[in-house]
Amino acid sequence: MLTDTPAALSLKPRILIADDSRIVRATLIKHIEGMFEFREALDGEQAWEALLIDPSIRVVISDLTMPKLDGYGLLKRIRASKIGRIRNMPVVVVSGSDEQAERDRAKAAGATDLITKGIGTAQLLSRLDILSKLVSTQNEFERGLEALVHSSDVGDHVELPSPQEWAQRAEEMRSNAARQNRNFVILNACIGLKHPELDGYPASPPFSVINAIGQLLHRTVRQTDCVARTGENEFTIATGSIHFDSARNFAERVCRAIANANLIGDGQMDLIASCGVVSIAECASAAAEDMLNDMRQLAGERALLGLQKGVTGVIGNEEERLLQQGESLLTQSLLEQQEKAADLAIDLATLLRWIKEGKEEQVLLHINKLSVELQPLLNLLLSRQKAGMP
Repeated sequence: MLTDTPAALSLKPRILIADDSRIVRATLIKHIEGMFEFREALDGEQAWEALLIDPSIRVVISDLTMPKLDGYGLLKRIRASKIGRIRNMPVVVVSGSDEQAERDRAKAAGATDLITKGIGTAQLLSRLDILSKLVSTQNEFERGLEALVHSSDVGDHVELPSPQEWAQRAEEMRSNAARQNRNFVILNACIGLKHPELDGYPASPPFSVINAIGQLLHRTVRQTDCVARTGENEFTIATGSIHFDSARNFAERVCRAIANANLIGDGQMDLIASCGVVSIAECASAAAEDMLNDMRQLAGERALLGLQKGVTGVIGNEEERLLQQGESLLTQSLLEQQEKAADLAIDLATLLRWIKEGKEEQVLLHINKLSVELQPLLNLLLSRQKAGMP
């Protein structure tokens, strides 16, 4: 497997731009230069060769219609690659239209996001920044896992809290969160080992792999959080005062990093990392003394469901519903999430509840529309204040 070396790494994230139009490439470069380094490819074949020889590339921007190898063919090669850093590379597809059929086809082919050729600089930079940071964090996690699992130095070993100690500390965190009206989240990560010739429940990975994952989780979570090994191949994390979306993003990066890390010698064996996620809001109706157990049980059931279905990633309420209905999980692009959220009719009560749950990122998707609707009320309040009225 190709790995990053200090000589190959850039100070700025490197973006690969694949498009047969010199004008389109120049326009995209004008958008991103200064914040990102870039590399150009005139067609899909050149782009594929660049990915093989340049491990510093963090994100691919690709046109769909190119000679030799088009965007769909490039996506197919990337997603089928045996090299982890290529197989999981974020690919942003550039399209001249915004038709849903083309968006659906690109998504089915493995596109991470889809942009139109008239996208603004700020919007493009924001998306690329998010994607490149996720890749960098995941790569660091993978390298740390590989170093830990193959290390013979036991001096760095850290004893994780026992399940009983975890429960005591987690209950204190939950109680404080409820008292201070803040969010509290339980993450339950189950690790499995899957072989193409084995059916049914995934086998347990070697002890050295599970131990390495536990050590790195301990080093990765915040000091205010708590992680413990709560089963043979299971870890549970309690985290408070965090946006729910941020907790999901952290869990997603951890799961992908575990699955992608080169931890198993047999090339046919694959690691599966499924993480059940539960927010305190989902168990708000439970009695205070039962809430932590209810949250932990629900997170564990979701993780186990994901593991049994062979899913690497986060299993929340929506993913659980889809899996129970026998449907597959398709990751939405950032743009699709924003469009879906913008189409929803959200009332003020819902937005206030989201703020209470720590879902500020969802609230921000509606802030422009909300400000317009509330402007008459604000004008009325200001006019009363100017008139000296209470």
